[in-house]
Amino acid sequence: MKCWMLALIVGAPMVAHAESSLSGDLPRRDGKPLEVIPGLDSRYGVLAAPDGTRLRTILTRPSGSTGRMPAILFVQWLSCDSIELPARQQDGWSRMLRRLAQESGYAMMRTEKAGVGDSEGDCPTLDYETELAHHRAALAALQSSPDVDPARIVIFGASMGGNYAPLVAAGEAVAGVMIWGGGAHSWYERMLGFERRAKEFSAVPAPELDAYLRGLARFFVAYLLDRKDPATIVRERPGLAGTWEKIVGTGEGSHYGRPLAFHQQAAAQDWAAAWSRVTAPVLAMYGEFDWFEHADAHRLVADLANRRVAGQGEFVVIPATDHHFDRFPSAAAAFRGEGGVNNADAAVAVMLRWLGERPAGGSASRP
Repeated sequence: MKCWMLALIVGAPMVAHAESSLSGDLPRRDGKPLEVIPGLDSRYGVLAAPDGTRLRTILTRPSGSTGRMPAILFVQWLSCDSIELPARQQDGWSRMLRRLAQESGYAMMRTEKAGVGDSEGDCPTLDYETELAHHRAALAALQSSPDVDPARIVIFGASMGGNYAPLVAAGEAVAGVMIWGGGAHSWYERMLGFERRAKEFSAVPAPELDAYLRGLARFFVAYLLDRKDPATIVRERPGLAGTWEKIVGTGEGSHYGRPLAFHQQAAAQDWAAAWSRVTAPVLAMYGEFDWFEHADAHRLVADLANRRVAGQGEFVVIPATDHHFDRFPSAAAAFRGEGGVNNADAAVAVMLRWLGERPAGGSASRP
């Protein structure tokens, strides 16, 4: 495994001026102020999704820049958390996105999920295929934006967005795809691995862990692959009673706050095949202490790109870093969330270097 700790790439001095504007017919929810990011103009717009849902978009670009620019389409996580970046938010995700937008020289577009922020709809009932259609619509909108050079769009998929990324890029002439915390393994494999790591870090005794995983594998086949609900599974296989309650993040009709259909549709995707069809350069980043995911799933993304064109894929490990861009003294401490410090800068340095290697990447004119 190769690991790189790269020096921060510093661009031109950033001006503090920033303007935020709101356009379109989607009202601002709860009267919240618009985000203000030094050195960037934040333009709040509206995306009319194929199903008629109106979604909030935010396009940032360097203040004072003019003309068409290269752009990043950010495809976000699984949870129903907002993509807005108010100044008070200083978590790893917010710091990473803010710095990437400020220092890359790229425009960047974020789209709220249905039911999140100002967007219409209901995130807890939003399924995978509908959300995928929304991300594809966001790419189409970005490609047609007068702010953007459609030939220089990079898709950045993070967390669950890393699994959406190859499907959004499918058939599109994008300039590149980069991911953090996703990968090319199936959702079934990911869910089993996640549960194993969670139980191992929780010090579940080995014999108990083995028995749990054997039953869990059977449960996941019925739930994820055969698309049965937990009650039906237990009725048909009483020996699996109690399994659902032991799985991390489960509730009545939901898993990680999303409907069962979301996970069943995700399990039906062939992400490895999708990655093999991506023709653009690929950057797969992984935090060494990200217990949510596995390094091999990210390495496979780069390997598939390199099988297609040598040198097209790059796999980078950010040492001692978890899923949320925090650095920890050990993997066990990362699982417990103890002693972490923000390490977004290390991941951003890799992204800035890679983006700077794209043809004409990061260029923009100023008056």
